[in-house]
Amino acid sequence: MSTPKVRLSFVTQVCKDMERLSTFYANLFGLEHITELEGEYFRALRLGDTILGFNTTVAYDLLNLPSSDLDASPATFWTFETETEEEVDQLAAEAVDAGATYLKEPFRTYYGAWQAVLLDPEANVFRINKSASA
Repeated sequence: MSTPKVRLSFVTQVCKDMERLSTFYANLFGLEHITELEGEYFRALRLGDTILGFNTTVAYDLLNLPSSDLDASPATFWTFETETEEEVDQLAAEAVDAGATYLKEPFRTYYGAWQAVLLDPEANVFRINKSASA
């Protein structure tokens, strides 16, 4: 049996204010909304081959998900890769200006990447990164 080829199609964040959060990421990274996928409870941004989704809490009922405390620390986080270390610095500063908070200002990781760790306006963790190998 051959190994199936898969790709990451959607990454979705359940959030309190999908409009605010999707606009934060759209503006920060220059992403466009995919209006044909959007509706009353969902916003979508294209990032390469992956769609970043933003669902209202209605997703819990629609998808039969267990309830969650949106004020709790998230169990996952997104990492956005840049082409230069300067872009990490620039985008991290722009994110803070747009309402994000630093957890760690840009720093060199133990594996050689240049990275900033932030909380978005709804306190979801995300990283802006320039890999040492990329």
